Amino acid sequence: MKTLYKITFLVIATVHLILPQNELEKDFDIIKYKLEVDLYNNYLPPYPHSFNGILEIEFKTLDDLNQIKLNASSFSIVINKIEGDNISFKHTSDTLFINFSKTVKKNSIEQVKIYYLHNDIVDGAFFVKDGMLFTNNAPQGARKWMPCFDHPSDKALFELKAKTPSDVLLGSNGLLVDSVKIADTIYYNWKTEYPLSTYLIVISSKKNYQLDEIKWKSLNGRVIPVRFYWNEGENQSGLNHVKNITPEMMRFFSELFCDYPFEKNGYATLNELFIFGGMENQTLISLCSNCWDEELIAHEFSHQWFGNMITLKTWADVWLNEGFATFAEGLWIEHRFGEEAYKEYMRIQAERFFQSENKFPIFNREWRNKIPDIGTLYNGEIIYAKSSVVLNMLRNVLGDSVFFGALKSYTNDKSLQYRNISTEEFISRIISYTGRDIGWFFNQWLAGTHFPVYKNYYSITQRDSLYIIDLIFSQENDENIYYKMPFEIQILFEDGSSANETIFNDRDNQNFRLVYSKKPIKIYFDPHDKILLKKMYVKEL
Repeated sequence: MKTLYKITFLVIATVHLILPQNELEKDFDIIKYKLEVDLYNNYLPPYPHSFNGILEIEFKTLDDLNQIKLNASSFSIVINKIEGDNISFKHTSDTLFINFSKTVKKNSIEQVKIYYLHNDIVDGAFFVKDGMLFTNNAPQGARKWMPCFDHPSDKALFELKAKTPSDVLLGSNGLLVDSVKIADTIYYNWKTEYPLSTYLIVISSKKNYQLDEIKWKSLNGRVIPVRFYWNEGENQSGLNHVKNITPEMMRFFSELFCDYPFEKNGYATLNELFIFGGMENQTLISLCSNCWDEELIAHEFSHQWFGNMITLKTWADVWLNEGFATFAEGLWIEHRFGEEAYKEYMRIQAERFFQSENKFPIFNREWRNKIPDIGTLYNGEIIYAKSSVVLNMLRNVLGDSVFFGALKSYTNDKSLQYRNISTEEFISRIISYTGRDIGWFFNQWLAGTHFPVYKNYYSITQRDSLYIIDLIFSQENDENIYYKMPFEIQILFEDGSSANETIFNDRDNQNFRLVYSKKPIKIYFDPHDKILLKKMYVKEL
């Protein structure tokens, strides 16, 4: 159910005015999850959802504490026992309370081992059907099939050991350390080299899965394996096309942003239980069945930078994931098919937003503490489409050199790589990278609900040998926001020549005067659609 949100205008005009973030408070930081699961029976009739798991968690205390709290669904998970020094536990209301009989001192490194059962139930994150098993965690699904600190700000290493029948292929995050076959059983061991948020943890597996692999050499010379898991009967031409363009795509984004940031890249097509087009799990992207679509691949792959390497701090910052991935999809189209194809793609994104029934801000501060329904959180018209158009307009405001220089600085920033960022921090970084005080731009486009409706006027008069153009800018909207933007004006002259002027319109009923020595015959406002999120009416006085 979509919800209409009241506008809360951001105050981010300059760096020193950035509002403090109400961050999630926690007193420990998870360093590593080490999960061992017996999935053998899940691939055999009647394909149960139940399995036994042993989860070892290593964590660092950030304060003196006597208890840690983990997310663990009371519906789907049963905690059997927990090993550790002087530990007791209670599992209630989707929370696992682990109590220590003695105070654990700040900055201690501790481990607990949790033995648990996943019930034979459908939980919306752990999927089993006809020999296929996969997970899909975003935004808070990991807690349904493994105890964890299920918040994007907590990034940890992940290791998986999984037992399956010998005819099952199983993929996960990171690199395959080994797969040992004993009789009718395979023991898989996957391990990450880089930390990840729980919503990006994945298992994708199937009896008689098909697997192809290619190697790609990164800009710094690393050999990156790229895995393609697919189902029998899928379109081979689509799959082969994606395999063929993958090296070019990896190089394109690596040169545009920073070198590919992970140890592996991979894709796995799933079945009809996966209701999305794709999910950007770190190093193993999930795709809908037979969805070897070039633009979808570009979108999900670009998340490895925007979402996976630099991860949203809270779900209020989801536009930093999906807006950038949608925009990057457009950049790939521009690279492959040219500038006009890119512009058409961005016009389509703008039109998606115009056609949306329920409009709310891109950035919603209240989502930090309460995540909305998934249809609102991942609203295609706003969080994806409008956000991407805002980034396109930022590109136009800054110019390509400054804009792409800022993105390269952002993705190469060692203080951000493999960490988290909030919307306020992102704006501060962009201001720093560009040297431009563009807080006003983010204020209006992230907090505004609709778009400007321009009602502009112009007149052409002659005075002696000079021609005078008077311009009047006015806006109408229901937001009490005046959208400030640089505005391109194109003047066509009687002799066939033309001139382009850029003016900065920052208030209502604003007048500008241009003077020329030759006769203008036509005036065009924003002739190249650099302000895509607008409606405009122009009248000659």
